[in-house]
Amino acid sequence: MQLYSHKLSLCLPFFIFFIGCKSNKNLRTYAITPSVTNFSISRDTTLETVFHIKNYGSQNLIISEISTSCGCVVGALRDSVVPTNDSVELKIKYTPKTTDSGKIVRYISIRTNGYPPIKSAEIVGFVH
Repeated sequence: MQLYSHKLSLCLPFFIFFIGCKSNKNLRTYAITPSVTNFSISRDTTLETVFHIKNYGSQNLIISEISTSCGCVVGALRDSVVPTNDSVELKIKYTPKTTDSGKIVRYISIRTNGYPPIKSAEIVGFVH
């Protein structure tokens, strides 16, 4: 009986940890739509587009950082806290660099307290 009790006391913390991790994932799940925006613009034009960040979780989603793959892409949020079943607009502006020509791919990464903590969206298109 003592051996069984010892094994149980070793396994119980791991069991509780994995149960806790699984349930926390559902508390702050979210999606970014669309995940890709396509475009075709001339070099002297600025692209403006909108992504939506939707909170499907049961707790507030907190957006802590918006980062981009290039200084030519800027993101703006009206609010960094997204209540349950609500969404926020992420406005993106892309101003082509003088060297941008042809097919262009730029990434926007969103860091949150949600699961997974970092998600990305893309703008993909042509600059002529």
